[in-house]
Amino acid sequence: MPYMLIYVVIFLAKLLEVAIATVRLVLTARGNRIAASLLAAVEITIWIIVTSTVLLGLSEDPFRAVAFGLAFVLGIYFGILIEDKLALGLSQIDCIADVDEANIIVAKLRNLGYGVTTYECEGKEGKKITINLKIHRKDIPVTLQILREFEHLFVTVTDIRKLSIGNIKRRELKMND
Repeated sequence: MPYMLIYVVIFLAKLLEVAIATVRLVLTARGNRIAASLLAAVEITIWIIVTSTVLLGLSEDPFRAVAFGLAFVLGIYFGILIEDKLALGLSQIDCIADVDEANIIVAKLRNLGYGVTTYECEGKEGKKITINLKIHRKDIPVTLQILREFEHLFVTVTDIRKLSIGNIKRRELKMND
């Protein structure tokens, strides 16, 4: 096989393997055992084939290792991009706002179909309301766009590993252009 073709095959296969591994790690951390196990089977099969190809020809052609290493680095990057696009799982958004603004935000969010929980709290400048949302990760961009309409918010977004009881309905939210 011509050298350039073997470099391309090694590079693409290793890139795919590492991207799969990155997505698998995220699924594992989120407790998605079945999908993570299936990806692990694909990942290890590709790894065995690619690694043996590199090691068997390494003494005559050290550039195989270069293709392997570059693909590893880029595979992590692409794996993260893929996982971001899939946006599997749930997230929690907490907003801390002044009482008056919080009431407006809550009304708007509930009108859009969000399940909203609020509780009173106190900050450096007095009484506040914490607005708590549990949403699908795919809804984060639209939700943050809605929240950016309001000033003086403190917003945090955290991942939810597992929802023990209950469910969160996925709504079709669109970002304004």
